[in-house]
Amino acid sequence: MSDSTCYVDIFHEIKNSVTLINSYLQLIEKKHPEIALFDYWENSRMETSRLRTITSELSQLKFGRDLKRETIDLKAFLTDCCHSFRCSPADENVSCLLTMPKQPLWISADVKQLRHAIINLLKNSCEAMAHCGRILVDARKEGNCIFIRITDSGCGIAADLLPTVFDPFITTKEDGSGLGLHITKEIVTAHDGTITVESQEGCGCTFIISLPIAY
Repeated sequence: MSDSTCYVDIFHEIKNSVTLINSYLQLIEKKHPEIALFDYWENSRMETSRLRTITSELSQLKFGRDLKRETIDLKAFLTDCCHSFRCSPADENVSCLLTMPKQPLWISADVKQLRHAIINLLKNSCEAMAHCGRILVDARKEGNCIFIRITDSGCGIAADLLPTVFDPFITTKEDGSGLGLHITKEIVTAHDGTITVESQEGCGCTFIISLPIAY
């Protein structure tokens, strides 16, 4: 077993324990609602929830390795991602528009891993818009690559934060782990692609993925 696989298993076990603790806290509050008035109770719940998020994402660091590639139709793939992303009731005020050329675009990808990366970007955009707004997903062939642009109408990213967007444990979210975009970049890089971000604070954000075409 490699060191990286060992660490993933360790994080998975920690995640299971933290999930149990979080469930116990919920049961305690349900049976004894008065405890919610105690000092530090809400802080304990929030920190436990945050720890569960961190361990969950750490256990996913295996993403970007051991790809199971297949040639896929990008339009069908992105359509499925957009539909899956909209399953949450919290996102009913978010529109997701996909634009692509009529001719088929093909890529070689691990469907599960790349889907994880795309949906993570869609969720990230949704949170940036406070679950209300429009997300544009555009895919185009440029030279020997396909460029996927995901643009939101959210709050944007401050210029001084742009260079660290994909760094681990860097986040502006109150309950964020700072691992989502890092894992997304790992997945894209493993697919021989690149991911960049363009943004202006207050004017939304665009994540740009470049992937090689499958001939």
